[in-house]
Amino acid sequence: MLSRTANVLRIINFCFLVIITGMIGKLIESEKRPHSPRVNYCMFAAPFALVTDSFYAIPANFWPSPFAWPILLWSFDFLNFTFTFTAGTVLSVGIRTHSCLNKHYLFSNKITQGSTERCRLAQASIAFYYFSFFIYLVQLVKSSLLMWENGLFKPEERGGASFRNSRRRLATQQNSAMRRRAFQQI
Repeated sequence: MLSRTANVLRIINFCFLVIITGMIGKLIESEKRPHSPRVNYCMFAAPFALVTDSFYAIPANFWPSPFAWPILLWSFDFLNFTFTFTAGTVLSVGIRTHSCLNKHYLFSNKITQGSTERCRLAQASIAFYYFSFFIYLVQLVKSSLLMWENGLFKPEERGGASFRNSRRRLATQQNSAMRRRAFQQI
């Protein structure tokens, strides 16, 4: 079972990704000219993150043995971290982020296409992509630590046993073994 923090982060990120998918879908629907590859990439990144993060967490919570391997969680977190950062950056470079009230800017941009609404949708999408990126950064660090503590294929234990606790348990076992040997010698 995934930790409570991981589940809360995934729920928050799910909300961000649903909002992003709706806004990017609206951008694609309202395009006048042929589709922009930047907007299409953004539309790929959000559903990919939804499937590999939010929907993958459901079986990982119920069946941790085959699904919650630290290497799998780390891989998905790394891909989502990369894709959301790239999508936010690609879209921000594409719209060159100016005021949505500047008419010259609106009509010269291939993504905004002269529409204030499209400009605001793109800017809001960028903000939500970066919010999602930072959540994935936290998840990536957390899954890296989990992989370091438990190994590549051992899911997180329900009790939250960590590397520090296992070292403490090992030291206690070693001390008790040394005491037994010392007592036997007497």
